[in-house]
Amino acid sequence: EDKDALYDKSEYNSVRLFSGKKFESDTREENTFTRAKNYLDKWIEDGILVRDEEPVIYMYEQTIEMYDTHYSNTSFVALVELEEIGKGAIMPCEKPHEVSMLDRYELLKSTNADMSMISCLYVEPEKELFNLMNELREEKPDLEFSSDDNVQQKIWKISYKPTIDFIIEHFKDLSLYITDGQTRYETCLQYRDYMKEHNPNHTGKEPYYMMMSLSNAHSDGLVVLPVHREVKTIKNFSESHFIAGAQDHFRVEKIIVDSNDETLVRTMVKQISTVKAETRIAAYCGGDYFYRMVLWDKDYIKNDVYPDMSKEYCNLDIVALNKLIIDDVFHIDEEKYEDYVHSTRSYESCYKDIQDGKYDIMFIMNPVRVEQIRNITAMGERLPEVTISV
Repeated sequence: EDKDALYDKSEYNSVRLFSGKKFESDTREENTFTRAKNYLDKWIEDGILVRDEEPVIYMYEQTIEMYDTHYSNTSFVALVELEEIGKGAIMPCEKPHEVSMLDRYELLKSTNADMSMISCLYVEPEKELFNLMNELREEKPDLEFSSDDNVQQKIWKISYKPTIDFIIEHFKDLSLYITDGQTRYETCLQYRDYMKEHNPNHTGKEPYYMMMSLSNAHSDGLVVLPVHREVKTIKNFSESHFIAGAQDHFRVEKIIVDSNDETLVRTMVKQISTVKAETRIAAYCGGDYFYRMVLWDKDYIKNDVYPDMSKEYCNLDIVALNKLIIDDVFHIDEEKYEDYVHSTRSYESCYKDIQDGKYDIMFIMNPVRVEQIRNITAMGERLPEVTISV
C-alpha cells in the first residue's frame, strides 16, 4: 500500500529506482531491476536528475519531534572510499541481511549506480567538525522541505574548496561506525570486486566510493532511535503462556492505563525509559494494559547462551528479547525470524497492527547507547539485524 501511494505521488518518485514493483509477468529481460535502469537513464536524459557541476559535500539536517521535543541530526553527505570491513576506519555494526544483498547486487549490476546512501557515526572529541556545522547552519539552506513522516529536511551544498579540504582532513583519523546500511555496504564491496574482474584495464590501484551520511556521535541533537518488534506467533497466541515463559528470566509487571489509544504506547515508552544499564522491555497484546519486563537473570545469556560473545553484546536488549522470548517462548528461531517478526521504529504503527490483528504482540524497545555500539564493534562483533536507527 505504501509503495502504491509513492508511485501515485509522482512519476519521478525514487521508489521506482531502489524498490520498484515486482510483477508475476517479470522475466530476465524485463523486471524491477531493468525497469530501474530504464527510469534512471530516462530521468538523466530528461534533466530530472542533474549532476553537480563542481565537487561538493552536502550538509544534511533532519529534525523530528519525539514526545513533544524536537531533535535534529546533522550529517555530512560525501563519497567515502570503500575498504574491507573492519580492516581500516570503517566498522560494521549489524549483521548483513543475505536476502537483501541479492536484490541490492542485482540492482547495482543492472543500473551501474549506487542510489541509496548508508549512515555512519563518528566520534570526534574535539568537535571541530561539529563547530563547522554550527557555522554552516547560519546560512540559508539550498533545499528545505517536510517529508510525509513529518521530518523537517534541510540541505546545504558545500562547494568552497578550503572548507571541503578541512572536512576531508579531519575525517582522516576518525573511525566510521555503520549504523544503517550494512547490507548495502557489503553489496558495494561485492560489486566493486565484480567490476575489477570484468575490467581488463583494471590496475588494482583505482579507488571505489559510495555515498555516506556521516553523523557526529556526540552531536547535541543526535537521536539513536530504538527499533521495535511485532510478532505473529507460529501457533495460536496465548497470553498466559507468554507471561509464564517470560517470568523464567524477567520480572513481569502488568500496568493498567486509563486509555487504550495511542497514548497507551507513549506510557509504555516512558515506563521502560531508564538511565540504568538494565534491560527493560514493554509488551502489548491488546486491551487497556501492557507488561513491563525487567531482566533479572542478567548473567544467563553470557554464561549459558553466548559464552564466546562479549558482555556488551550479551547485555543488548534485543539479544535478550530474541533469545529469551522470541526463540525460547515463541519458538521462532533465526530461520523463521523474518517470516514471523517485523521490525519498525514506529511504535504507532506497531499499536495499529495489534489493533488490526496483523500481529499478536508488540515489544517496545529502548535505544542502543552510542558507547554500546562503539564497544561492540571495537571487539569485532556485530549487533543483530535491524537493531539501531539514526
